[in-house]
Amino acid sequence: MRPADGERELFAASAPVSREIVLYAVATLVGSTIWLWPHLLHFSQVPDRGDPIFSAWRLARVAHQLATDPTHVFDGNSFYPLPLTLTYSDATILQAILGAPLIWIGVKPLIVTNLLFFVAFPACGLAFFYVAWQFTRDPRAALVAGLLGAWYPFHSEHYSHFELQWFMFVPLACLALLRVLARPTLAAGLLFGLVVSAQWLASMYIGIMLMTMLVPFALTVVTGWRVVPSRALVQSLLVAVVVVLASCLITGLPYVRSRAARGDRTIEDLRPGSATVSDYGATHRRLASYRWHSRAANQPERELFPGASPVLLATIGAFASWGTLSTAIAITGALAFECSLGLNGPTYRALYEWVMPYRGMRVPARFSVLVGSCLILLSAFGTRSLLRRVGTRGRDAVFAAIIGFVLLDLRVTTPLVDYWPSSPGLYQSVTSDMVLAEFPTGHEIDYMYFSTEHWAHLIGGYSGFIPVDPELDRARAAFPSPESLASMRGRGATHLTYNCSFERSQERCQNTLRQLDQAPSLSLVADHTWNGADARLYRFR
Repeated sequence: MRPADGERELFAASAPVSREIVLYAVATLVGSTIWLWPHLLHFSQVPDRGDPIFSAWRLARVAHQLATDPTHVFDGNSFYPLPLTLTYSDATILQAILGAPLIWIGVKPLIVTNLLFFVAFPACGLAFFYVAWQFTRDPRAALVAGLLGAWYPFHSEHYSHFELQWFMFVPLACLALLRVLARPTLAAGLLFGLVVSAQWLASMYIGIMLMTMLVPFALTVVTGWRVVPSRALVQSLLVAVVVVLASCLITGLPYVRSRAARGDRTIEDLRPGSATVSDYGATHRRLASYRWHSRAANQPERELFPGASPVLLATIGAFASWGTLSTAIAITGALAFECSLGLNGPTYRALYEWVMPYRGMRVPARFSVLVGSCLILLSAFGTRSLLRRVGTRGRDAVFAAIIGFVLLDLRVTTPLVDYWPSSPGLYQSVTSDMVLAEFPTGHEIDYMYFSTEHWAHLIGGYSGFIPVDPELDRARAAFPSPESLASMRGRGATHLTYNCSFERSQERCQNTLRQLDQAPSLSLVADHTWNGADARLYRFR
């Protein structure tokens, strides 16, 4: 490590943006959408009818609360009568704020969610492009990093997980921290705090992991640059800490208040989400160039193969550009890799015991997003080194070959499915003061999305954490018995819906409708046909 390598002076000020840089940024933007077009051409489709639909409900619910009851933003309408049910998962506050104006003017929540989902790819591409350019001052190396940032396999592995696409603030936070250490000012501290806060608000999972990994990154840079503590540095960091603490407290306190209801993840809950070294060789089904690779032994959320191109380029970058910054990136990436091992490594258990947010996190393997971010940034150094070793005549060909290698290596396929174009007509008779028990069970995500048109409370629901309620489970299993209906009414349900489109057989549908029509505790309010089947709304007498 060379403490006097000039890096500190390099980050004391931003490099000026020239026309050439703008053109390379545009190229990054175009390349960051190239594999998205099949999905862009089918804007209302989704990779599955689970988490993407749940994400649309999250955005719609926050937008609704901001407009009608902003002091209770985290109160969802699911799991009635429990409060703060938005805290049972990541609330995606930043995306909800960005999408709220569109939802307020009547754009469907699913369309808004897909729009913000698509935005994440070029946003990550441009973020890594900008940071890599500031790191290397080479726009070609930055373009390669931008494409890696857009198509790093963490994106496609978590194609259904809306908030995990938003890790564009990770590289920006690293750059902002370097600015603070190189030339500490109040403005630099404010910017650093805002960027870290933005990552926290976009994805609490990635936010807390980023904050954790910024510590070894900063310590390595401070050591290599021989940063001497000063009043200006303390003030700059203090501004950043105040901003981050404010954002964490405002959005984190509701999670603390609901902790008694949710509980913590047990240490054994973390084991399925703890990676192994071999998981970094596991490819997922959306990586088109690796369809030949067996996935028989793969585990959910542990298909962590980073692709050949970022590994190869990062390896070159780590050894060919040995300096404080590349060392800091390599050390941070190595520690993130170790943390991704969860219970299979020595570090994560200490994080679980000493840092409260980690007790609510289920998948340590998601630290792989920090591993990937470090590989991408090192790849910029690797690309710069390769291009410098080639003569002027062959440089364009080598650059084109690297671009082609990256795009083909990380090519993505996006199998999609349709979602219901409209909700059942029975919800036209539902008002927000009602409490609904909805059947058949197993379609709670659909009922939640349908509720964005009426905002009635729901007895059931879906989230990252689902309350354990054996009595409710028994009542649902016994539906439509008199005891089941009495249990629903006893829980506060004012109305009941039954949708035969979700029933497993027509015979069961007709039998259930007959029992509901004859139940003395119910009266029919609305009867509609939806998707070719009966859908009815009843009122509890």
